[in-house]
Amino acid sequence: MDHRVLLMLIFVLSGTFNVLVVKWANQQQVIGSDEKLHHFHHPVVFTLLMFLGEFLCFLVFKLIRLISSWRGPIADLDSILTQDRSEFSPLSMLLPTVLDAVASILLFTGLYLTYATSFQIIRAAALIFVGIFSTIFLNHTLTSRHWMAFVSISCGLLDIITLDVHRVEYDQVTLPYTDHKSILTGDLLIIIAEILHGLQYVYEEKQLKTSNVTPLQAAGWQGIFGMVITSLLAICMHFLPSVNPFNESSRAVFDDWSDLLAGLRGNPDLIIALIGFTVSCALYNFIGLFIVTFSYSANRLLADGLRIYFIWIFVIVMEWEYMNLVTVLGFIILQMGILLYRQALFLDLYRAAVNRWYNARYVDLGSENAAAPNSRPADVI
Repeated sequence: MDHRVLLMLIFVLSGTFNVLVVKWANQQQVIGSDEKLHHFHHPVVFTLLMFLGEFLCFLVFKLIRLISSWRGPIADLDSILTQDRSEFSPLSMLLPTVLDAVASILLFTGLYLTYATSFQIIRAAALIFVGIFSTIFLNHTLTSRHWMAFVSISCGLLDIITLDVHRVEYDQVTLPYTDHKSILTGDLLIIIAEILHGLQYVYEEKQLKTSNVTPLQAAGWQGIFGMVITSLLAICMHFLPSVNPFNESSRAVFDDWSDLLAGLRGNPDLIIALIGFTVSCALYNFIGLFIVTFSYSANRLLADGLRIYFIWIFVIVMEWEYMNLVTVLGFIILQMGILLYRQALFLDLYRAAVNRWYNARYVDLGSENAAAPNSRPADVI
C-alpha cells in the first residue's frame, strides 16, 4: 500500500476516533467535587490534550533527528519528517495555534450539545470559509462553479440544523439537554468554530509552502504554543461563571478542574479513553499538515469529510441516534456541493457523456467488421 494512502486512512480513522471518544466521554456520569453526578463536560481539557498530542510530534521530531545524526539519513524519512529549514520561524505557528485553541473549545462544546453525525456534517462549512480566505491570502480565484457549490453546501447545512431542532423531541440518547435552544446553540458554535478553522487552515497552508517546514515540526510547535495558551485559558475558565447549557460543573463554571480530578479517580476506562484521544490527536493533526504541505487545504477538508461514514455506522450500530431520511437528504445535498467544488462529479459526468457520444458516432476502423472508409470529409471536433 502506498504510504500516502496509508496516511489518509490513518487520518480518517483517527479523526473518527476523536469524535466518538469525546461524545462517549460526554455521556459518562461522573462524581464531581460536590459528590454529585455530572456529565463529563470539559472542552478545555480536551483541547489541552489535543495540543499535548501535537507536542508529542515535537518529541518524535527531535528523536528522529537525533537518530539520524547518529546513523545518517533515514531514507525517505528525511524528506518527509526530519528536515530543518533555516527559513522557518516557530512564531509563525502562533496565530494558527490561537485560532485552533479557540475553535477547538467551541467545537468540543458544540459536540457536547448536539449529535455526533450533525457535528461532523456541519464541519463541512469550513470548506466555504477556506475558499473565501484562499482568495484573500493565497490569490486563489473563485468561479461560478465554486459559488454554486457554496450555495449547495449552505442548503445542506440549513437542512441539517433545521432537522436537529425538530428531532431533539424524539432522539435524545446522547443529548445532555433536550430543548431546542441548546441543540441550536451547539450547531451554531460549530459553525463559528469552522470560520476560525477556515482561517487557520489557509494560514497554515501559506506558512508550510513558503517556509518549507516539515509537517511534524510544525505540529510540534503548535503543540508547544497550544499547551501554553490553553493552560492560561483553563485558569480563566476554571473561575468563569456560566449559565445553561454550559454550567454542568459543581461550581457552575465553564470548566471545573476539581470536577475533572474527582471524576477520573477510580475511573480507568475514562483515563484510557483520554490517553487514546491524545495519541489519536497527534496522528490526526500531523497527517492533516502533511496533506496541506503536498496538496491544498480544501483536499484536507475533503479527506476529513470521509469520517462521517464511519461515524454514521458506529452511532447507528450502537443505537446512539436514529436513522432519519431527511438527514440523509441534507447530507446528499451537502456532498453534491463538496463534489462540485472539486469538479469531482459534474465535470466527470460531462466528460464521460461526451466520450460516449463521440464513440457512438465514429466507427472503430481497426475492427474486422468495420466498414470501408469513404471519401467524405471528417467532422471537425
